[in-house]
Amino acid sequence: MELDELDLETITPRQVRQYLRDKYVIVASNRGPVEFRRSSDGAIRVYRGAGGVVTAMSAALAATEAVWISTARTREDALMARSAPGQRLGMPTENPQYWVKFIVPDKDEYHQYYNVISNSLLWPLQHYLFDVIRNPCIDESVHQAWNDGYRKVNRLFADEIVKEIRSTDRKPLIFLQDYHLFLCAQYIRRREPDVLIHHFTHSPWVQPDYLRLLPQSMRRELLQGMLANDVLGFHTHHYANNFLQCCREGEAVRVSVDSKRRVIRHGDRETYVRHYPISIDHEALERTAGRPDVAEHRARLRTLAGGRKLLVRVDRVEPSKNILRGLRAYENFLRRHPHWHDRVVFANLLYPSRLDLPLYRELKREIEETAHAINREFGTLEWDPVYLEIEDNYPRSVAALREFDVLLVNPVIDGMNLVSKEGAVLNSRDGVIILSVGAGAYQELRGAVIPVNPLDVAETAEAILKALEMGERKRKAMARAAREAVQANTSFKWFVQQMRALRHVERHREESRREPEVIPVVPSYERFV
Repeated sequence: MELDELDLETITPRQVRQYLRDKYVIVASNRGPVEFRRSSDGAIRVYRGAGGVVTAMSAALAATEAVWISTARTREDALMARSAPGQRLGMPTENPQYWVKFIVPDKDEYHQYYNVISNSLLWPLQHYLFDVIRNPCIDESVHQAWNDGYRKVNRLFADEIVKEIRSTDRKPLIFLQDYHLFLCAQYIRRREPDVLIHHFTHSPWVQPDYLRLLPQSMRRELLQGMLANDVLGFHTHHYANNFLQCCREGEAVRVSVDSKRRVIRHGDRETYVRHYPISIDHEALERTAGRPDVAEHRARLRTLAGGRKLLVRVDRVEPSKNILRGLRAYENFLRRHPHWHDRVVFANLLYPSRLDLPLYRELKREIEETAHAINREFGTLEWDPVYLEIEDNYPRSVAALREFDVLLVNPVIDGMNLVSKEGAVLNSRDGVIILSVGAGAYQELRGAVIPVNPLDVAETAEAILKALEMGERKRKAMARAAREAVQANTSFKWFVQQMRALRHVERHREESRREPEVIPVVPSYERFV
């Protein structure tokens, strides 16, 4: 039976491995599954990569013998890659199930690609976070960064992918990840026109009016790059429809759109637009939660709480996560409900992020100042209302998701948000999740979480009160519903859906070649120029 005919609910890793026996899976993303850093004793140690892409793809690639191409983010990454046989690192190191390769861009080109374009232009664009009064100011330096940074690093990825394609006689399946690699497919396609390529966007996709804030030349190149893929994947139906609408209403590219099939014809190519929500490997996460280092952090958190309720947030320090409004909502809650003083601790367990950008350094400073201000106003000798820790510490995060009484997840907008899903399956205390309606995960967890408008700190303050005072029966019911919703989907199923989509394209090509020449039936495309 064909892969795209198997039942998604019953398909097994063994069946997938059988399908992949003559295939070669190549994944490309800016951030890889691991990062090497030198510790205080001088030894080079490996650390798990941060972010939702790493979380989902690491689990999905188990036993695929895939190669995962990413950028070297540290000097140690580059050193390890150069010293490894074939410049490939097996992951996990003791029993490799897939392989990691690093590309090493020129330092200035990487800065322009990563800081100037990816994180200062494309990322805020996709999260509706432009400060349209002041930023961005798209001047000549930004256009230069697009030309000399973003294009060049996308070509570096394409060069490495083409090298991998030509190193094997197996059929390659290419999986590109996120906004860093919008141009990559067209560079691959020029040299390998028949290869199967899937691109997944882990961020939201905006509506046409907002996309038009990007200069037309960049917008055209971006859409042309995306439409060089065979399949485009998004987290939600809404994001997929936004992309179709951008192609319908945009003047940047000449396309034909088949709304019913959700197919876009650009030149002589068809690109399928699909949505499949990313998820987690909850079984692997449970195994991680049983590790001794996680147990140590759990004990530490309970000591920190000291018998009080534990309100938790686990996030990277970046603007879309809405950390400042979370703190201000908690401040509002303490001011309006003084009977909760000395009965709750808000543990903000955060990861540093992009500290080479001024915006992120300023955000980190504001978070620290706000947390200290709350502690000064409400704290006592025995009680600090806010506990703040900003460091890269994955076992700590797993422990916090195990131990929370209330989990606050209030992003302004988020492609999915895996913290809410991880919290749903890990928590051992029937904890309540407060979730922003701007998170893609809200569509799956609706009814099992307390929803909040991410901009409304008064509403969020009352949601904290509601969560803390919720009765045991309702807490158990909501926790069970959230856990079941997450367990119904996995990162494995998410990746299988992408492979099935590529197999559908492949079968369509094979059938087209076998069919006798007849006068084609013109599909019901809507035509836009």
